[in-house]
Amino acid sequence: MTTTTATGAIRRSRGARTATLALVTLALLVSSAATAVAAPRGGGAGPTTAPISATQYRCDVEEKAFLKLINNYRATKGLKALRLTKTLGAAADHHSVEMATRNYFSHTLAGDVTWSQNIKNHGYTYNTYRGENIAAGNSTALATFNQWKNSPGHNANMLSPNFNAIGIGRAYAATSTYKTYWTTTFGGYQDAAAVC
Repeated sequence: MTTTTATGAIRRSRGARTATLALVTLALLVSSAATAVAAPRGGGAGPTTAPISATQYRCDVEEKAFLKLINNYRATKGLKALRLTKTLGAAADHHSVEMATRNYFSHTLAGDVTWSQNIKNHGYTYNTYRGENIAAGNSTALATFNQWKNSPGHNANMLSPNFNAIGIGRAYAATSTYKTYWTTTFGGYQDAAAVC
């Protein structure tokens, strides 16, 4: 049985005021000549602007910090830790890079590719539970974690007992609307572990 869930959060700052979190289900695709850079990969590899394969995925320092935050949070609720996997990591990274590069915020990727199809395209083809969270505007793991923790739909994904695996991707584009874009992808099956 395959069950899918997806929610998207966004936070906008205006001067000293911060707007409340809003769930986003649809967004306009805005084309842009912006260049996005995925957070630098571990192991000395430089940033990337193109989608990476599952074998190339490595989490960066902030993505590793997010993994620790979510697993500590799950432990306080009596839930198992999520394993960071290469396939889900590559899918999350791809989605974040694309949102930053094309300056949009949506669960649907270019070419009307659904978030679930994006996960499959990166090799996570298992007949299991899947989910995705997206966020924009925060550069740190802690700020993004708190944003999702305070949003019921995102929080439900982070605490779902159906999920055992996670992918984490973050990208930055100076000329994009929200600068930093985050994606977490979730799955019920643990495939090959990623390296941080």
